Amino acid sequence: MLKQNRTFRLAFSPGYFLVMLALAPPACSFGRPDITTVPAHPTFAKNVEPLLADHCLLCHGYPATRGAPTSFRLDVYASSNGVQGAGDQADRIVRSTLSDRMPPAAQWGDGVGPNGKKLLQNWQNDGYPP
Repeated sequence: MLKQNRTFRLAFSPGYFLVMLALAPPACSFGRPDITTVPAHPTFAKNVEPLLADHCLLCHGYPATRGAPTSFRLDVYASSNGVQGAGDQADRIVRSTLSDRMPPAAQWGDGVGPNGKKLLQNWQNDGYPP
């Protein structure tokens, strides 16, 4: 009986718990992986919109959710019905993403990865093509 009790204590000891906790974060990550390749000349339709879909459209799509402004949306490039599109907000998108102000999860290390940021920089360098 003593042996069973000792085994039970070992299985749920603080050391065991800490090891399991240390292994848990990668399995529990809610982030999206960074893009694998960075196109030299990205366009909104082919490259930027999928990146925004992974990181921004939860809030900045249509309709806006989670307190996001309703004056713009990032799921379309052009303005429509008085609401600005991603083309109008391109400078703001790049600036806030490179500074890790957006997406909000960037504060916890779960923002757009280095390749995604490079994609946005390339898009900016090319003048934000649709």
